Amino acid sequence: MAKKNKKDLNKENALLNENDALQKDLNSETNSESLNVQNVKQEEQIEEFDAKKTERKLSINKFFNEKTKAWQDWWANHSLFKKILFTLLILTLFIAAGTITIPGVNLVNKNQISQQSDFVAILNLVGGGGLRNFSIVALGISPFISASLVMMILQTKAFPAIHRLSQSGPQGRIKINFITYFLTIIFSIFQAFLITKALVNPKSGGFGITFASSVTKAFGANGNVVYGYFILPVILIAGSFFALFLSEQITNKGVGNGTSLLIFIGIANSLIPTFRSAFSFLVPSAAKHAILVKQLINFIIYLLGYMLTILIVIIFTIAERRVPIQQVGAGLSKSEKELSFLPIKANPAGIMSIIFALMILSVPTMIANLTDQGSKYYYWVYANFQLTKPLAFFLFILITFGLTILMGIQQSRIDKISEDFAKSSTFIPGIRPGDQTEDYLLNIVLRLSFFSSFYLIILGAMQYVQQMFGMPANIAFGGTTIMILVSTAYETIEQIKARYKSQELARKRRNIRELKEVYGEEEEDLIW
Repeated sequence: MAKKNKKDLNKENALLNENDALQKDLNSETNSESLNVQNVKQEEQIEEFDAKKTERKLSINKFFNEKTKAWQDWWANHSLFKKILFTLLILTLFIAAGTITIPGVNLVNKNQISQQSDFVAILNLVGGGGLRNFSIVALGISPFISASLVMMILQTKAFPAIHRLSQSGPQGRIKINFITYFLTIIFSIFQAFLITKALVNPKSGGFGITFASSVTKAFGANGNVVYGYFILPVILIAGSFFALFLSEQITNKGVGNGTSLLIFIGIANSLIPTFRSAFSFLVPSAAKHAILVKQLINFIIYLLGYMLTILIVIIFTIAERRVPIQQVGAGLSKSEKELSFLPIKANPAGIMSIIFALMILSVPTMIANLTDQGSKYYYWVYANFQLTKPLAFFLFILITFGLTILMGIQQSRIDKISEDFAKSSTFIPGIRPGDQTEDYLLNIVLRLSFFSSFYLIILGAMQYVQQMFGMPANIAFGGTTIMILVSTAYETIEQIKARYKSQELARKRRNIRELKEVYGEEEEDLIW
């Protein structure tokens, strides 16, 4: 019995041990399953987090890609904006170069540049204003302007060989440009030497340059001669061609005419100093109250006169004579609203007649600068060929009058217009094609040139009339500078408008083409 009980106890213990083992196995399996579930959940959370992170990265990349593509499309479709930006960049570079004074020189009375001589003032005007600081671009584009004016005269019928060359298409144009650049080199050498000689050791109260002591130390006892008549001209010539390079970049890759814009920016850059000098002259700080009010009124009158001159120049710049024209086969019309017009400027010669007249009158001064300053010729030229003197003033009026008529005819290209009319079967109502059309147009241009010559004489002379009545040269405003400002601004704005219209037309054509392609694909998918 005891043995039986013992066996039963052993069985029970064995069963209990088996149950414990099974329970342990069940517990371990449960724990492993829970751990697996937790691991799976963690993995799912990690995968979900990675997916969200990837999605966020993709959305950010998509956003930047869309913005980048939109900007690239906008930039590609806005070539006009790029051209304007490029032009502003080049003009800024030219202004910056104009502030860098040539090393080794000291400026004397730089605000009195107009009082030195008319020759220096004219070079400063057409050069872009860099002469004021005697900068590395002091000559600016004045040699190129001189060469262009000479070539303009040589292309008239008075010089048949050059005239035929100008009419011989692109190849002739290339040769004309080569001759112009060759003349530019000659003028730049000549003007660089003359301007250096004119400004070294200036007369009392005038603008000029003196050499720094470092020049003598570097080049010895004759350092001023070596530096002044060799190194300075080389720097001026290099700066002139750098300015010419900038102007060509504007013409080819920017908006507007590069030559005109460099002159424009040089004049515009000097307006604030001019108005500041005018205020200092007309409104002295030491004036009493009653006198101060009167002087402020004088300054306001000065500004109003400037604004009135700008208004008159704007009117003449925009004004034009419209000649009605018709074309064979287009249908005749008696209504003026239905007719086409040939526009002829009210001032056919533009401003070039004044500039050329000023440059002609500066020739005696240039020659005088090559002579001894104590010679009779030198004193006679400086006593009579300043434009505030009666002789030079009368010659200025006479030369401007003649050049306005001659250049008005040359600039209008009447013979070319008449020839184009004959080729395109275009005619002026009531006027026979051929010689009669050419005579009719020539008569119109002559009358307009005769009228505009008085307008140009008044504008060109007003600056010197102000000086005759006691106004300092540095604040006397002239119609010449205002004409350059207005005409350049007007031409540039008109070119921007034309390019904008052309760009919009190209965009519309592109959109129409894309729509046709889309609708064409849809039509191909249709069964019927």
